[in-house]
Amino acid sequence: MVFKMVYSKSNLSIQFIMKFKNIYSLGIFSIFLLLSSCSNSSKIKGEWIRSDYKKTLKITDEKVIFDNITEREYAIDKNTLKVVVYGIADNYQFEFKGDTLVLTKGKLVQKFIPKDKVGSDEGQIKVLLQPQVEKMFEKKIASINLEKEHWGDLKKRITLQKLPSIPDDEWVYLAKIVFEDNSTPSASIFVRVGRDKAGVLQPSWGEILESSTRRYLINGMGIPAEKVELKSTGGNAFEATVTTDDGSTLPVLLDPNIGVLPKQDDTSISTYFQYSLQKKYGKELIKKVDLKKEGVDYKGIVTLSDETQVMTTYSKARGINFTELDQKTKEMLGQGMVENELGVQLEFQESEVVKDLLKITFQTTSKEKLVAYVDVMRGWYPENTPISLSTATRYRIQKKVGTTNKVGSVILAQRSKARYEGTVDYASGHVQKIIVEHTGSGFSWRIATEQDKYIQ
Repeated sequence: MVFKMVYSKSNLSIQFIMKFKNIYSLGIFSIFLLLSSCSNSSKIKGEWIRSDYKKTLKITDEKVIFDNITEREYAIDKNTLKVVVYGIADNYQFEFKGDTLVLTKGKLVQKFIPKDKVGSDEGQIKVLLQPQVEKMFEKKIASINLEKEHWGDLKKRITLQKLPSIPDDEWVYLAKIVFEDNSTPSASIFVRVGRDKAGVLQPSWGEILESSTRRYLINGMGIPAEKVELKSTGGNAFEATVTTDDGSTLPVLLDPNIGVLPKQDDTSISTYFQYSLQKKYGKELIKKVDLKKEGVDYKGIVTLSDETQVMTTYSKARGINFTELDQKTKEMLGQGMVENELGVQLEFQESEVVKDLLKITFQTTSKEKLVAYVDVMRGWYPENTPISLSTATRYRIQKKVGTTNKVGSVILAQRSKARYEGTVDYASGHVQKIIVEHTGSGFSWRIATEQDKYIQ
């Protein structure tokens, strides 16, 4: 009995010790939670700016203030920020990742950084500009370089289609935009910055005329313009001096409502159309253009890479036109035109005359077949078959997306005489559903939407 009692006491003492230890551990854990909650409650207070610099958040002892305008009462329960709106709690989960406050509500995740750790105005401006400029140009940006200057100085060396009313001593920016796709010419934009009621920077911007002209000359005319200088001739018209990549200069006339035209002299006309024809048929194919004024028109010779000479006439009314073309020359020009538009090297296989068009069968280096109907002056279009349209669409998409994403394949299924549905597979693993339409004298593609009722 004594032994049992001793055993019982010993057992009780063990239980007591164990219970004491459990209570001790629980107390420490509770204190840790309390300190953690207090720490989070204290840490969340302050002034915050969302990572895209478009929203502000201020949390005081009593209020949550959104964008320096909307005030709400709040409470904190562990990692939940309860914002009271008309007596109803709107819950945000929050956590800290370093100095960053992450607020989550459903699928919406917002990241805020402390106001006192926000970067320079220039850094914020770049962040704000990037999505806007990418949307406008439909290209991803590699870098934005901002040059700060007084408006009174900057306006002397840039041209805007509409001159803003800005004090000469106001600081503004000229931004150079470089795109990820190396084939896309850089752009220069004018940036003016204000602030909204919340104190958030709000940049307004527009491309300067020198930049849009330069990009048009490169993309639309094939002229390798490095620099464009404009001189107003009254109204919307300008004289433009274009400096090319080899240092030579080309004078052109510019009217933003009409486009770019060459100055009316033999040298300017010949140089202008040499670039223009190289853009259309390929730099390797068009060797030289030599035109001279005869009456109201310009006449002369276009020399091809194999020394073939093509008689050529240019008039303001009809544009440029080739005369006396044999079938071999048409085949060369047709192949150059298709290769240049699609950005792919083609192997000529055979051709035949179909009415007033030349039907040419090509094969790519990947052994893809492409049958094209060609008019060497007016253009070309692929044969209305899944094979030819798939090949043409693949390379047209590749040219649009540029060097940043490689197109693997395009697979099409014909749904009607003019309509095809299919997929584009990218090397990145991304797959897009597309709609391709053949008009009878051309073709187009676009990304499929829910409204298309895409057939699976």
